[in-house]
Amino acid sequence: MRGLPVAVAMSAELPLLSRLLRLSAFSGIPAAALRSLYTYFGEQLPACTLAVLLVRGVAPGQCRLVGVIGADGTEYLAVDDAQDSQQKLPLFEDALSTRLLRDIAPRLITLNADEQTLPLAQALFAPRALLALPIIDSGHVHHWLVLGSVEANRFDQLDLDRMLIEANLAVSYIVRPLALRELSDEAAHSRHQIEGLADVQKLLLPQNIQIRGLDYAVHWQPADTAAGDYYDLVTLNERVEGVTNDTDGDVWAAIIADVSGHGAASAMEAVQFDAILRTYQGDGGAGPAGAITYANRYFFSRRQRQHFLTTLGTLYRPDERKLYYVSAGHPPLLHRRGGTVTLHGQGEEIPLGILRDHVWQNSELALQRDDVVVLYTDGIVEARNADSEPFGMPRLQALVARSEVSDAAQLQQLLCDALFAHQGGSVGVDDQTLIVLRITH
Repeated sequence: MRGLPVAVAMSAELPLLSRLLRLSAFSGIPAAALRSLYTYFGEQLPACTLAVLLVRGVAPGQCRLVGVIGADGTEYLAVDDAQDSQQKLPLFEDALSTRLLRDIAPRLITLNADEQTLPLAQALFAPRALLALPIIDSGHVHHWLVLGSVEANRFDQLDLDRMLIEANLAVSYIVRPLALRELSDEAAHSRHQIEGLADVQKLLLPQNIQIRGLDYAVHWQPADTAAGDYYDLVTLNERVEGVTNDTDGDVWAAIIADVSGHGAASAMEAVQFDAILRTYQGDGGAGPAGAITYANRYFFSRRQRQHFLTTLGTLYRPDERKLYYVSAGHPPLLHRRGGTVTLHGQGEEIPLGILRDHVWQNSELALQRDDVVVLYTDGIVEARNADSEPFGMPRLQALVARSEVSDAAQLQQLLCDALFAHQGGSVGVDDQTLIVLRITH
């Protein structure tokens, strides 16, 4: 066995409250748990050994030694995490372990000379007397706290019921900080994993795309680290016949999507949606309906998925001055011309992930120079203030209608400022995406 010296101040018995106050200061560091219990009981019962036995996952009469501290304060078999290291802990099965653990009750045991030579007794420093106290957790006994002494009558005057209650109370002061620390560590690990997913997701978003004939601005804000909202904006000159670099502006496609829910699971669905779209080889003639029909077919997996996805896809052809669009269960796009705002695609079609073989159809919208198109997810219009009032479509329409706001960045900032003021901050309870598109040629 390996040992670690521990400096423990032994003193005359202190009142229970004073000892509990000291114990309540436990830091939650696993390696210090056994020492904290040793110090607590050592103030009442000095010069005694203390051990913790694990009986979960072993046969009746067997136990594993989690840790033991000798009467001189030397600690043996200390482990940082007894749960993960359970199979590495020494297993005991002898006459003493059988006698000690025969039923769930606190007990005093006086060992004879032969019993002192048994493996478990040797591991506990060959005591003459043992005080064994079962530790109750959620209706089960998984551990025993065992105090030992070289004096045969050391524990004879103790009230066993009081010691049982005191031991369980003391252990509860240790277990709670340990559990909180474990939860905190797990949360930090999960957060790190989600942040990695969010970093991948951000790499998929378009960055500073230059599109001739288009002025645009985007606001994308996850409610959590990773988002179920998705968007893309690309040029497609090479996929559309009759359009060259000499054409007055680029062919471009903009798509916005919203996976049901938000957080890591929704973000994974959004990343999968992006991966599917990148494999689409259809030409511009099929329009956004072709891409969405394709994506829906491959959005289905071998098992029933738990999420669906709404999306609104657009394709603008400068040679025709037309915007082709299709809504798959998504909030309608807003079209501003002058000071008039109209909705298009309202209540059309079904989301992706509902019917595998559904085929979407394109709609058309004629555009002129300085026309504005606004795409958004429902996290915008459904954002609520302190009185639970939604931001709402009428408010969004009225703000978009502000024709004195000329360029895309100004309008996007105007909309975001109003949204943030309404919901009380820049982050809502749902993912929020807003895309402002203005035709400049």
